[in-house]
Amino acid sequence: MSEEIKSPTFPESVADGTIANWVKKEGEAVSQDEVIAEIETDKVVLEVLAPSDGKISKIHKNEGDTVLSAELIGEFISGDSEELKTQTVEEEKPKETAPDLESSQDHLVDKKSGPAAKRIIEEKELNPSEIKGSGKDGRITKADVISHVEKDPVIERISQEN
Repeated sequence: MSEEIKSPTFPESVADGTIANWVKKEGEAVSQDEVIAEIETDKVVLEVLAPSDGKISKIHKNEGDTVLSAELIGEFISGDSEELKTQTVEEEKPKETAPDLESSQDHLVDKKSGPAAKRIIEEKELNPSEIKGSGKDGRITKADVISHVEKDPVIERISQEN
């Protein structure tokens, strides 16, 4: 449900104010009473607070615009802040493209090998999918990598040349 975001009611001696800063941008999730904008008058800077958990759905007045007391400056959608943050992140997440071979190998090394094993795999430019892991949940250990290198004479010869 959309709610209006209005500028605060100014004191009698203040005719208008200027949007000094939108602390939160359109589409950003906010928590209740979090500062979402600042309005500067000739006497004071007033903070506009979020009425509840939710997100800013539309900004009507930009930074530098003059506003009157209790004037509509934006719109707000109420809802659980964590839920809205999750939705915002999912909306902003770019679609994944097909991974290249090198990055997928790095991913396998990171996910299924210990740090020492990873270092050796990278140094010897090995394919981690060819190494059988003996660690917990199939994790590749340093011993697994060394054993794999010793079993393959081509790898051992290349290693000695470097």
